[in-house]
Amino acid sequence: MKTLRPTIALLCTSLILLNSFATIKNPVIEEKNDVKNTKSTPSDCFVIMTDGSTLYYTTLKLVTGVLTTPHLLADNKIIIYAKDVLAYQDKNRYAISHSLLITKKRSYVAAETLPGFAVRIAEGKLNVYSRKYYNGNNTVTEYFLQSGEGDVVSYSPDLMSELVKDNPKASDFYNSKLKTGPNSKKLLTTADIYNQSQLLTKN
Repeated sequence: MKTLRPTIALLCTSLILLNSFATIKNPVIEEKNDVKNTKSTPSDCFVIMTDGSTLYYTTLKLVTGVLTTPHLLADNKIIIYAKDVLAYQDKNRYAISHSLLITKKRSYVAAETLPGFAVRIAEGKLNVYSRKYYNGNNTVTEYFLQSGEGDVVSYSPDLMSELVKDNPKASDFYNSKLKTGPNSKKLLTTADIYNQSQLLTKN
């Protein structure tokens, strides 16, 4: 019996030590995995998934190629496919899925974004998005407009006029420069005038 006591004591000490290591280690693992609650800054890269979760990364880049399905590569190791993404922000742009666009056209072009995604080119109370698609012969740019947090709707001259009509400066500029087709410089300048005025009104 005397010879068993040191063995039992050693066994108990080992169990206590192992338990304490496990207790110290677990919170660190949980903290790393709790990505949804990570706070972001404007420079963060993030992906809003179709299940509503938002995942933050240090780096995020678009990967395309002849024999490659276009996808996002997060932190140089995590592959994310378009079907799982609602929107994403990398170091250069914010882009939204075709499922959030109100348009009859489909796009499979992956020039600067995931296939079918539209890039935000003006931000504020009036958002402007652009997306590339094939019209059968060439790649064409399609524009979309969004007032506040409303629907992202395909551009038309009448819709643009309606959205900026409450701002005389933006409305006069847009309508005085109106042409038959969309023009990115005109849209961006009008959106900038409109959004700047909205900011000044709030202040």
